[in-house]
Amino acid sequence: MYTERSVELKSDFYGRYGRTSGTLYFERTGVPCTLMDSRTRMLAFALGCGIRAYGRAYGDVIKIIDSSSSKCDICFAPDGMGAQILYSRDINGLRFMDETAQYTVNKLLRRMHRGYRGQSGGLCELCDRYGSDGWCAYYDRGTISRLPLPLIKKNVILIRVGRTYRTAPDDARSRFNATEQQRIEAAADALRRCRTDTLFDMLNESERYAERLLHPTHNALYAAEAARNAEGVVAARICDIGVICISEADKTDVAVSEIGAEYEQRAGYPANILIVK
Repeated sequence: MYTERSVELKSDFYGRYGRTSGTLYFERTGVPCTLMDSRTRMLAFALGCGIRAYGRAYGDVIKIIDSSSSKCDICFAPDGMGAQILYSRDINGLRFMDETAQYTVNKLLRRMHRGYRGQSGGLCELCDRYGSDGWCAYYDRGTISRLPLPLIKKNVILIRVGRTYRTAPDDARSRFNATEQQRIEAAADALRRCRTDTLFDMLNESERYAERLLHPTHNALYAAEAARNAEGVVAARICDIGVICISEADKTDVAVSEIGAEYEQRAGYPANILIVK
């Protein structure tokens, strides 16, 4: 998604590296979010926020700058295989943002035929390739496919709560996973037919089982309960990056206001709420 932020980053790139000749490349990657996970099956997608990056093949040094902190990573490259890269984070401090940054830098380097740095993309690559731009990544016992995720007239709200779960006993985790597999399969089958209502039902059912078996933290539980009570919210699930809520687009402002008020009353401090789709 090329927006005003991307234009600002482009100006910043030229300000730091200059306007020398050469093709300027652009990449944008959303932060991965796991909706449901039973270890052998998983539904995940890329959020609408993440990393934006520009790159240009240049010189004998690979120079990578994080615009938010001006942290610079430099390494020598043989035979004129250098590159200049500048990236920015849409949101600071979000879980998986560092991994998303590394993955996005690697995408740029590959496009410029400058090799590969660091580890494989993992969940970031899974969501970027199969779960972005209206699609959901479906992992089923080693097989990966993409399913439609038509969130038409819907918004995705993220409530950031820090740690989401305490350590649950192994037997509780096993019981949860056994039923979660069935819910994921039902949700995946519905998404093949673009039936998001079943996905929402499965997310809510999954949340009820997770709260019963997996020991969510108090703040995560407060956020999930506030979301369920808010007008316009059709699904709420404690996930790896916080509490994900899906709301009717025309009621998102009301939902955010109601979630914030109830969460602050129970937790004692304001909620950190973001619209991420």
